[in-house]
Amino acid sequence: MTSAERAQWQADQDAKDAAWERELEWRHITRKLEALYGAVKAGDGSEYTRQRVGRLEALQQALMGFPAALAD
Repeated sequence: MTSAERAQWQADQDAKDAAWERELEWRHITRKLEALYGAVKAGDGSEYTRQRVGRLEALQQALMGFPAALAD
C-alpha cells in the first residue's frame, strides 16, 4: 500500500467513524428527548424540563446541519 493509498484509506475510515459517532449521538439525544417528552406528557411542566427539551432539540438541529440553532 503506497502512502497515497494509505492516506485515502485513513480519510475514508475517519469519515466512517465520524458518521458512526453522529449516529450514536443522534440516538442518545433521541432517547433523552423521548424520556423528557414522556415526563412532560405525565405532567412535568417545569422550566428546567422545558429548557432541557429546548437544548436537546437545538442539538439535534445542529446535527442535521443547522448550527445556528445552538445560538438561541
